[in-house]
Amino acid sequence: MSTGPQRDVRDQQAKAWHDQAVAGGQKRLLRRASTGELVSYLPEEYGVGRTGIGPKITTVWGHAVLVASQVLILVLFFYGLSIGVQAGHTNVPVGLWIVVAFMLLILAYTTWNLVKEAKATALRRQRGLPTPAE
Repeated sequence: MSTGPQRDVRDQQAKAWHDQAVAGGQKRLLRRASTGELVSYLPEEYGVGRTGIGPKITTVWGHAVLVASQVLILVLFFYGLSIGVQAGHTNVPVGLWIVVAFMLLILAYTTWNLVKEAKATALRRQRGLPTPAE
């Protein structure tokens, strides 16, 4: 990863190619890659957003761990709920079901992110593109 005049020239070339592709009707994202180079990604190559505040999950494994932990939390929740129902506590508050519905929505979103990042990772490997850093 070299800096200086050579990097500036490569950045200008990448930006010119990106601008030409966008002018031709392609939807592309111009981002700095983990190699330090400026790369023009198609949205399906980019994957899950890496900008904004706070920590970001940028790997397929990270997304898989998040989804697995959310599934485990839901399984433990339903296990605890079943123990309560078996003990005779059948009056489950509506608020609890709202929390479960919200958790299921979050699980659906994180699963969607996992699939999106897995597809993007496969495309980047297939096309020889580096992982986006931003």
